[in-house]
Parts: sequence; structure tokens; C-alpha cells
Amino acid sequence: MIRRAWNRTIAVATALLIAALVLLAALAMGSALDDSANAVDHGSVRLTGDDNGDGQIDEDESGWDCRTMGNHVCGPVPAECREAGDELKTCVAVASRPAFGWTTADGDPIDMPDGHTVLRTLGQNQVPGSPRWASLLRNVDAQWRAHH
Repeated sequence: MIRRAWNRTIAVATALLIAALVLLAALAMGSALDDSANAVDHGSVRLTGDDNGDGQIDEDESGWDCRTMGNHVCGPVPAECREAGDELKTCVAVASRPAFGWTTADGDPIDMPDGHTVLRTLGQNQVPGSPRWASLLRNVDAQWRAHH
């Protein structure tokens, strides 16, 4: 009878040990699967348009959109606009415009020179980027918009 109880105890202990080993193996396997599912291989991730594969889309790469990225200027910044500060986008727009004219309600003709000439004149009379220069630049831009 003691022998039978002893055998039964050993059988139960062996079964518990096997169950514990199976449980540990399952937990270890699940943890390994979770780690591999969340792993990111930075060496193989590539952004569309990131031609050199450095993880950033830089100017002159195929993914660069000059209208929405960087300083929002497509092409080189005109010399007259290099000190434009917050008015860079407006300055570049003004610089790109041709000469234009219009007639006032009184019948007086108004002639505006091309954008580069306007900016050079503004730069002679005001410090580029200053509040007064920026105000005059916005006025020139408003005149263009009013007549085009």
C-alpha cells in the first residue's frame, strides 16, 4: 500500500513536471513570436522617393515636393529675396512676375515694372526683411492680385 501511494505520488509529480515544462516552452515560444512580430528592420525600410536610402526625403530626391516641403520655393531663391525672412514665399512670387499695368477709375495709366526691378527698388529704399519692406512687398503683391 505504501508502495502504491509512492508510485502514484511519483506519477503525479512527473505529470506536473512535464506540464510545467510544456507551459514554459509555450510561454517562451509566444514571447519569441511577439518579439519578432514587433521587430523593425531599419535596414530594409525605404521611403518612396528617398533615393539615397538615408530615411529622409531631401531636396533634389524624387520624393521632394518643392511646393510643400522646405522653404516652399521651387528653384533657386532670387538674390533680392535672400533676406526676405517670413515673406520669402511672397517675395519669390513677386520676383517671378512680368511687368504689368492697368488704368485707374480716373483713366490714369499705372505701369509696374517686372518683379525683380520692383524688389531692387524696394531694397534700395528699405531694409529687406524689415517690417516696412514686408508691408510694401505685400502691397505690391496685392496690386498684382487685384489686376490678375
